[in-house]
Amino acid sequence: MLKKIYHSVFTALLLTIFWPGVWGFANSSFNFTFLFAFLPLLLVEYQIRSDLKKKKFLRTFLFSWLSLGLFNAGTTFWVWNAHWSGVLATVLINGGLMGLIISIYGWVSRVHSQRIGYWTLVSGWLAFEVFHESWAFSFPWLDLGHAFASSPLIIQWYEFTGHRGGLFWILVSNLILFDTFLAFKRKRGDASLNIFNSLIEIFSSSRQSLKDNLKFFRPVLLIWFGPVALSLIIHLNFNSDILPERLGSIVQPNADPYEEKFQTSDQAQAKKWANSLILSFSNRLNKSNREEIRNAPDVVVFPETFFHEGIQESHANAFKPIHELDSILQLYPNTSLLVGASTYELYNEKQKTVTSRKIGKSGNKYYDVYNSAFVLSANKTLNFYHKSKLVVGVEYMPFGRLIQKLFGDLTIPMGGTSGTLATQENRDVFSLADTTIKIAPIICWEQDYGNYVRQYAKEGANVFAIMTNDGWWGNTLGHSTHMQYARIRAIENRRWILRSANTGISGFIDPKGCVSNAMTWAQKGIKTDFFQINNSKTFYTISGDLIGRAGTMLFPLILISVFVRKHVQS
Repeated sequence: MLKKIYHSVFTALLLTIFWPGVWGFANSSFNFTFLFAFLPLLLVEYQIRSDLKKKKFLRTFLFSWLSLGLFNAGTTFWVWNAHWSGVLATVLINGGLMGLIISIYGWVSRVHSQRIGYWTLVSGWLAFEVFHESWAFSFPWLDLGHAFASSPLIIQWYEFTGHRGGLFWILVSNLILFDTFLAFKRKRGDASLNIFNSLIEIFSSSRQSLKDNLKFFRPVLLIWFGPVALSLIIHLNFNSDILPERLGSIVQPNADPYEEKFQTSDQAQAKKWANSLILSFSNRLNKSNREEIRNAPDVVVFPETFFHEGIQESHANAFKPIHELDSILQLYPNTSLLVGASTYELYNEKQKTVTSRKIGKSGNKYYDVYNSAFVLSANKTLNFYHKSKLVVGVEYMPFGRLIQKLFGDLTIPMGGTSGTLATQENRDVFSLADTTIKIAPIICWEQDYGNYVRQYAKEGANVFAIMTNDGWWGNTLGHSTHMQYARIRAIENRRWILRSANTGISGFIDPKGCVSNAMTWAQKGIKTDFFQINNSKTFYTISGDLIGRAGTMLFPLILISVFVRKHVQS
């Protein structure tokens, strides 16, 4: 029992120790621990499968839940700063679902075969992550393909597979290592499955024996380092010099979302940063480098909910804080401003939507609330994009319609700090004053959904803007991890990213996932740099999550075949 606990905790440690953001905002050349992190847990399942005790599925689940629950806790404990329930839900729900996949793998391996069990684990985890992107408790934060976000140099092939390719690499690497390890022990007639003793035995042997041992593990080394070599080749051959160059600015107000941000009026906020931007643009004229050729940027990106007081979309032109930003456009008409805002719209009985709520207990007036982005350009009408991947418990209430039927307006406060927000069906791409620039307004949590973000590029976006507010979690690894994930979206679609955080990390990310001109925690200011627009589409942008779709199709087929086989044999 104690040995199984040690092994379970060891897997949690290996998964957690180099997770992006754990060591702050820094690059890691090769986060190799993920390629063998599941080995201890797989050995626990194998020992349970081989013993004579009953309740194997339940025991496998409990040890797996312990391991993967600790992994969830170790990488998302910072959510506690926003609300304790977030950590609890992550450990119980996310950890439990991960543990369930390991348990199903063990069951299939027992009733069918080890090989089919391997297929079950890989396809089952793929299906789990795809499912986890679209159900009520959606949480893609710990998708295994995100594990390499801080090592962009080794995942350049994500432009073909998306981040699900990283999940496939991790699981296949672990399974090949596990299978080779078992074969190695059988060859030596050794029944012991202790990892540490085996490592000592392998490396303390004679030179010839060590050479033979390493040769035995050659398939493991191939699956570990083959993708790394491929990535280096892609990296060296990727040429972005031919892409058109533009100039952009990002704003980081660095306002505490609990004490400062929502207590400052939009009017004061807009006036302050309009003056700062105009001063920044004029100061560029004094520089002696090539930047003096274009003193004003083509686009300025502001963070999520830069305007928080609420803008009625149908009367947005009358919103006075917007007029403060117009002062920038009067001086620099070729500049466009991409702004985050809380917005709303009012409806009568005939106009109401499926998400709208009634104003008061009587009457026929309704409203929708949105987390939005809009573009300000000289002589152009305002267009709004509505955030459509919402944060569970903060921006929407899971199963809200069902609960509303049972409990009425109680669902509004249960939806979180902003109630249940409305969304939109399609991705919008904004055209700027420079009409060659097609920018994707990606709001906060949306950046963590790979298949969702690639739809912007598929719709014609040639540059991405991420607008976020990462200050809810305090100065923890949360904001660092969130920034790291953005690198993967750049690689998958080969797009520059202009990332503006209210509090957290803002910066420019190139198509190879490299970050430049970053403002980190507690920094306030404006950064201006050149970026490139890219109208070509990667294989992943065009084809989508092929690996994930394959897993969702294969997993139920395997389960059905195993159930049928088991029923026929019994």
